[in-house]
Amino acid sequence: MSNLLEKNLNALREKNSELANRLLAHIPMEIPQLVQQNGSYNLIYKGKHLHNAQSPLGEAKEIFSMAENKPDAIHLVYGLGLGYLFQVASVNSKGTVILYEPDLNILKTAFMLVDFSNDISKKNVFISDNLETTSEYIHRFSNTKNTPLLLSTLENRELAGAKFDELVSELQRIVGMFSLDLKYTQEKFYPLLKMTIENIPYLVKQTPLAEIKNYYQGKTAVVVSAGPTLDRNIETIKKYRDNIVLFVVGTAMKAIAAHDIKPDFLCIIESYDSYKQIEGIDLSETNFITEPFSNPNLYKANFKKVFTHISNNLPINDFWSEISNTDNSQYLSKGTVSYTALNSARILGCSKIILVGQDLAYIEGQCYSKDSAYKDLECKYNKETNKWEITAKDFEAFANALSNHPDAEVRKNTALDRLKNLNSALYYVKGINGDMIPTESVYAAFIKPLEEYTKLYPSAEYINTSLVGAQINGFKNIPLEEALAGCNDNVERNIDTKFEYNIEHIKDNLFKSKEELKPILMFTDGLKQTVKSIHNNINRYREINAAILKDLKKLTTGYYALSVDISKKNKLFDFITTSERIDLEHEMKITKQLTVATVTLITDKINNYCTEAEKKIKEISELIEKILGEI
Repeated sequence: MSNLLEKNLNALREKNSELANRLLAHIPMEIPQLVQQNGSYNLIYKGKHLHNAQSPLGEAKEIFSMAENKPDAIHLVYGLGLGYLFQVASVNSKGTVILYEPDLNILKTAFMLVDFSNDISKKNVFISDNLETTSEYIHRFSNTKNTPLLLSTLENRELAGAKFDELVSELQRIVGMFSLDLKYTQEKFYPLLKMTIENIPYLVKQTPLAEIKNYYQGKTAVVVSAGPTLDRNIETIKKYRDNIVLFVVGTAMKAIAAHDIKPDFLCIIESYDSYKQIEGIDLSETNFITEPFSNPNLYKANFKKVFTHISNNLPINDFWSEISNTDNSQYLSKGTVSYTALNSARILGCSKIILVGQDLAYIEGQCYSKDSAYKDLECKYNKETNKWEITAKDFEAFANALSNHPDAEVRKNTALDRLKNLNSALYYVKGINGDMIPTESVYAAFIKPLEEYTKLYPSAEYINTSLVGAQINGFKNIPLEEALAGCNDNVERNIDTKFEYNIEHIKDNLFKSKEELKPILMFTDGLKQTVKSIHNNINRYREINAAILKDLKKLTTGYYALSVDISKKNKLFDFITTSERIDLEHEMKITKQLTVATVTLITDKINNYCTEAEKKIKEISELIEKILGEI
């Protein structure tokens, strides 16, 4: 083994030992050729240069100069070559550098030719040869305020060919899902916690869906979403209505109701007020499946029965699960109500699950079914801007369908924001027919979870009837009429369940949770006093001295005890402080040195963390007191 290879592998082993071991064992089947041109070294691989032939270093500097460079930046370098771009990023990045080089032939050759040990050893530099590890690095350093900046040479992109476009799409999906999850966590945890507690008087009257597990063993389920192809399948649904278990998501309910079809189950999991989706519809013969945190206005409808889907991968549901002593291990969610409906059909034992209107794309300019809540949206190609654009045919109708707010200006702004977000998130996915079709990035992000679901539960038969929408691997692409041909099952519509919660047990747990918050207030007050001491000393000395460092150590130790140790033991407190903790820990992560400015910033954020915690503890305690009086 060459000295350079050994030196680089030793540095890499500290961060990614698995890759270091793979590189050590790897025998290159095709070795890149080292050449010297115009006074610079380059690599030729598979007949292509890996850097600019005229000025590889100049190319690298130019590429990096066009990328935003700040402490929370993530510079994702695709392709190593001889490391010009990687080393420019390593030397200059104020944020995090992630090198993604999937070809071990290139990686090992470069490690034998160039000393990267100092670059690899830097705290902000990481190397990966696969998307899974790259994704982990991205997740570790991303937040709601930044997204990875993909840096690559033209030569590396040409070498990768179509694989580079696939990589970009996959990275967009990874980043999109993570940003969505993190944004959801930071912005929604506390409001969802409050909503869950407010819903307890309703929740105690509901039945966890798993209590009727396998009720429809061996039956055929049809899961209806609001995609454009729903319109093409309405008559077939009516034809076979008596022989299927019909699940409908909220946005498709009006389209179904317009044809006098009554579903067995309606699924809505939104925390915002989505009552408009079902307003004016007779739901007395329809069961409702929802999450504990769903908007309480939904309960204005007169449902046949209400079943709770307590998704175990949404941490906020752990609170209700523990309070009510309910096992939520069978419930899965991926942010889309169609996934919830799919999982519900599986829990109820359906052996064939058919998707209708699950296009996950904009078909022939249409975004949703013509009778759905969002029927006024259309996607058209704008020849002036050379872009696909989403607009509302009837803006006022769209605004009214989107928001239930009494103020017309609020409804208007909500609709404008929605259109802006939709257009900024336009995306392209592979269609069933092999072409690339426009969609929303969030919809594109739902494709993989649906594909993974079929692998997770392979015993059922999965069918997608869209035929013109996004390709969902694991689902057979079959017309609905063909998928239902021969389906003549008798389906029992009246579900008998005798489940009841132990109300006294729930009340005791609620009271206990409230009482466990009280001692934390003494802890937060102590941290605020330490912040005050640090600020006084900063104002007095105008520099970071030993006294300030001593207080800072005391403060950070206390903060970690509160945000880690206490939060682990007290889920209620954890959810209360999630938003402030994410913001604070991001600042701590990107702080490279202790100055008056950085210490002031961090201590201010710890003070805010404590102040918000105290405020929210008071709010939650009062809310629990109110709910205890209602159940």
